[in-house]
Amino acid sequence: MPVPIQFVTTSDGVRIAFGTVGEGSAIVFASNIFGDLGSYLAGWPGTAALINHLAAVGWRVVIYDVRGMGASDRDVDALDLAARVRDLTAVVEALGLDRFALGAYDIGAATAVAYATDHPERVARLLLISPWASGAKYLQLPKLRAAYASEPVVDRDMTLFARILGSVATSFEDIDLVQLLTNRIVKDSSPAGLAAYNDANRDIEIGHLLPDVRMPTLVVHEPAFPFGSFDLCQEVAAGIPGARLVVAHGNSLAGRDHQGLIQAVTGFLPGQTPPVSTQLRRGVPSAASDLTERELEVLRHLASGATNKEIAAGLRIAVTTVERHLANLYRKIGARGRADAIAYVFRHLRPDGSD
Repeated sequence: MPVPIQFVTTSDGVRIAFGTVGEGSAIVFASNIFGDLGSYLAGWPGTAALINHLAAVGWRVVIYDVRGMGASDRDVDALDLAARVRDLTAVVEALGLDRFALGAYDIGAATAVAYATDHPERVARLLLISPWASGAKYLQLPKLRAAYASEPVVDRDMTLFARILGSVATSFEDIDLVQLLTNRIVKDSSPAGLAAYNDANRDIEIGHLLPDVRMPTLVVHEPAFPFGSFDLCQEVAAGIPGARLVVAHGNSLAGRDHQGLIQAVTGFLPGQTPPVSTQLRRGVPSAASDLTERELEVLRHLASGATNKEIAAGLRIAVTTVERHLANLYRKIGARGRADAIAYVFRHLRPDGSD
């Protein structure tokens, strides 16, 4: 999807680039290293897949580049957590958002937690993907230590460093993705800027803020994500009252398998969405009025990404019965198959339940 880039100036005079994808209830992503806007525009598979999925099911996804990176101002003095919260605050204020879901990957999770504790009245839900509470612990992760062992100090070293980081990020398995990430790092950052950013990361500690997070919170750990850790995710989840910790299969960063992340997020965010069957019964669209209650249940599970076997287990019916219901509902709504049926549901749903 095209993303018109907009700019807003923070309270300390830094210009931040941001954009929105989709329409509906807002979910804002606190910017990660190199910037979520840059990730999306560069077509980075995992980021683009999640954002496009949320936009397709009726969310207005807000993304931006953190100060010092991407299309935002590069030459900045303050890179600490308070400065990053100012970036997020400026974007939220520019869009006039009163209440929204807040998400973040990796480094951006600290910004999200700090903002959520400062503005609990604005954050309806908090989604933290591969978060950590201590920057010092984060930078001690083996693959990060390996990637930063020979941190670049001059411009001509940047491409080599970016290629090393890209190779680690993709587990040395996809040359095209390595090149994509290499190009993005070189374009969206500089050796001096990246070194300053990581120095600031080392000083971030949010453990004392976790008990003050009061909104529903989901923490997602992907075992294959190279710059994450179950222990660090568990520490964050354990510190937030009532938080859920989910282990999702796949490695969304490398883009080989982002369905585990999408399913985990979909299972959390639809708390703001009326059940599919309820919305369809409201007459959206009219063809669905011919569906039986059981067919509506099957369609609801199908839209959540469940397989036929998982649908059967969830409804306690045989797989062959699921297949029969699918054949009937496909015929009734004019779908040629699974993808058509899911797209059919997504076209007619919005997270706030509107038609």
